Amino acid sequence: MTESGGKEQGPALKIEQVAILCGVSVSRVGNWIEKNGLKVVDHSENRKVRQEDLVEFLLHYNMPIPKGILPVNARKMLLIYSEGRGRGAIYSFLKTLSEKMGSKFRNITDSVTYGKSAEYKILNFVPDLVLVDAVHADDEALGVVRFVRSIGGMRSVVLVRRNMAVARRAELLRSGAHAVIERNTGWKEMLRCLERVLNSLGDTSK
Repeated sequence: MTESGGKEQGPALKIEQVAILCGVSVSRVGNWIEKNGLKVVDHSENRKVRQEDLVEFLLHYNMPIPKGILPVNARKMLLIYSEGRGRGAIYSFLKTLSEKMGSKFRNITDSVTYGKSAEYKILNFVPDLVLVDAVHADDEALGVVRFVRSIGGMRSVVLVRRNMAVARRAELLRSGAHAVIERNTGWKEMLRCLERVLNSLGDTSK
């Protein structure tokens, strides 16, 4: 997970506030701290949790992120990719993407491989934008695009190989993709495309 676009955060949350935001008991939050590694600012009786640490924790355990702890105007982006691509390449891509988009959008990014885990992640993370890497996974990408359209309220952009057939690209668009762009295109063009799609989120006609 990568977060960029500014470090402004709200005040650290009391354990009781974390419980209310996440819809769980205070004892459950205590277990998150004692057994699952949720970081706290103060280890005394007045333990508090920084909002960015709570976001990181919830992402790690595939739990929904309450809107109340997201930075103002934050955008959530999820990259879905083929296992063959490698986590190192994925991390590098997302890190660069977050840094380059940081001046336009505060963003939180995460990634997951194709399969049932991808659908589960989409439902829990509820991203504003789903980046679908179709370079080595045409059929899987098509399935994700259709799944995202069936949920509504989010956008999908498909990253494709340079020699993908025009008919295949058109099929992805008909199935609900908001844009199709070559994965190895320049950063300027890719950012322009992603910004356009993200800016369309408030437009229900798109």
